[in-house]
This record gives sequence, structure tokens and C-alpha cells, in this order.
Amino acid sequence: MNKVFEEAKCIIRNIDWSHIEFKRPSYVVLLSEHLRRSSLFYDYFHKDSMRIIVFSAMELIDMQLPKNILDECTESLQNVKGIFVREVCIHYLEWAYLIGEGVPIAVQFQELYLPIIKLFERGGRIQYDKGLLIIGGLTCSRFVSLESSLFEPEDISDSYLDEIDKDV
Repeated sequence: MNKVFEEAKCIIRNIDWSHIEFKRPSYVVLLSEHLRRSSLFYDYFHKDSMRIIVFSAMELIDMQLPKNILDECTESLQNVKGIFVREVCIHYLEWAYLIGEGVPIAVQFQELYLPIIKLFERGGRIQYDKGLLIIGGLTCSRFVSLESSLFEPEDISDSYLDEIDKDV
């Protein structure tokens, strides 16, 4: 049994998808950290063009999952609403499976999707409008900037995120 994959499925199932909030201070931190981690991943593969925010790391490393695992990913998303939110969750589950199987690049970047999943846990969502992504009430480009890998790492511990959100 792939423990990492099973834990990831539980995380997705345990998110209260009916709980939606906009413009929490933690969303800026989580989005910035997601952009930084995504940029570092793209940099590792020397991918300079089409660095989209919602991406499948599994596809970038040219891997595929067995059909039964893909079915399990889809089954775990029954309560997830929104095209981009579903996409991120399925990419997160795919990546979790690869981590659990010990795929070296997945293990190296094992926390790649953690910030955006935490954003979902805190009530943030992703929408698309007029060529821009709206993430937790923040508007941003669909693409990860080349400079994002130069950002300082953000503290995304629950205690820190709770602290900066407490006055909202």
C-alpha cells in the first residue's frame, strides 16, 4: 500500500469544500510560496516557456499512472468543485502517488503542491476570469514568473498562517 497516496486522498476528502473565504492574509503567503516552489521545479527542468500555475508535475517528468490509480484519484474528487481546483487536486494526488512509489524527482520535490492544498484547506479557491486566475480573492497571471524562484521561502506552518489570519 502506498501510504503517501492514501494520506493525500484523506487530505482531499477532509477539506470542507463548502467553506469558502476570500482575501485572507495567509493566501498571499501561500500563493507566493506556491509560485516559488513551482518556479524552482520548472527551473530544475530548464522550462522557460509556458510555466503555468496549474500544472501536472507528473506530465512534466513524462510519467503516467496505472489506470486503477487514476480511477482512485478521480473517485477522491467527488466533492471538489471548480475546474482549476479539481485539476490541482488531481495533480497533487498523482504527485503523492509518485512520492509514495519512491520516484526520485517526486521525493526531491515532495512538498511542491503543499502551499496550494493548504490554501484550499483554509477556504481559498481558484477561478479563471478574463485571462487571469483568481486565487482566494487575489488576481494573478496564469503563468509562473521566472523570478519567482528568487523569492525568499515563506513560513507556511499552520501556527504562522493562523496568526496572520486571526484579525480577519
